[in-house]
Amino acid sequence: MPPAPTTTSRSTTGPPATGATSWAPSVATAPRRPSPPFCVSDACGRQLTGLSGEITSPRYPESYPNDAECRWSIGAAGGPVTLVFADFQMEGGQGCGFDYVALFDGPTASAPRLGRYCGSARPPRTVSSTQHLLVLFKSDFNIVGRGFKAHFYSAGECQEVYTAIKGNFSSPQYPNFYPNNLQCQWSIQLPPGYRIKIFFLDLELEARSSLTGGCDYDRLSAFDGGAENASLLGTWCGHDSPVPVTSRGHRLLLVLRTDRSTAKRGFSLAYVGGHGQQLGCCLDLVPCPSPFQGWFIRSRFAR
Repeated sequence: MPPAPTTTSRSTTGPPATGATSWAPSVATAPRRPSPPFCVSDACGRQLTGLSGEITSPRYPESYPNDAECRWSIGAAGGPVTLVFADFQMEGGQGCGFDYVALFDGPTASAPRLGRYCGSARPPRTVSSTQHLLVLFKSDFNIVGRGFKAHFYSAGECQEVYTAIKGNFSSPQYPNFYPNNLQCQWSIQLPPGYRIKIFFLDLELEARSSLTGGCDYDRLSAFDGGAENASLLGTWCGHDSPVPVTSRGHRLLLVLRTDRSTAKRGFSLAYVGGHGQQLGCCLDLVPCPSPFQGWFIRSRFAR
């Protein structure tokens, strides 16, 4: 990661912007050598669709240009949009009146503003109330920083309900690194009388705490029911190799939580539903009765 610019003071030519929802302490950066002109080839901002993606300030991780204005309008068909900043370093100042990122709860800047941020503190995880989120980046005529990198994803990727008898799913962006500050849920809901068995195909999360030995940072947990107050079936992190887990009822909930730093590949798993005798046969190298036979063997070793 490039070093942060050296710090000095900056005199203001007018009052700070009003209505700022967040601001960093007035720790500005010393002027650097003039940036090259902001050419057409540096054009930034666009319409973004899909379940997930990444946006960065122009020229990131190099210093962004002066006098830039970029707009990313994110539209996700799966539901509300979640935006998580992985890196953030811009000119600071009370009110964020110089360089800033502003977030709006809709496709345009006329939508309600969710926040306005500058400085070196990463903005909080932001969730829109609609299927659209606008990210506006502006820089003024002087003093630049590294800029930002952010990930977005929709509820369609991170809040899923499965009702099929068999299936498989993985963490956001798998096998690439998952975003920070996640709180994802996958709920498997089958008809009464069924039980659910999950098989871990791959798992790599942030390692256990060296102090406590627990999954204090990033973790995947399974609950024997439809909510987090149900019995805990297991919690995993690091390079754990979990054995298959079976529910006692017809619902099972998987929850992935990640913190503000250190991301890994994530996880991939498969599940099957059936009655007790069927699931008892579904061990790693034992064939499963129809309809699981063949499908499970393919899923188990699909890496």
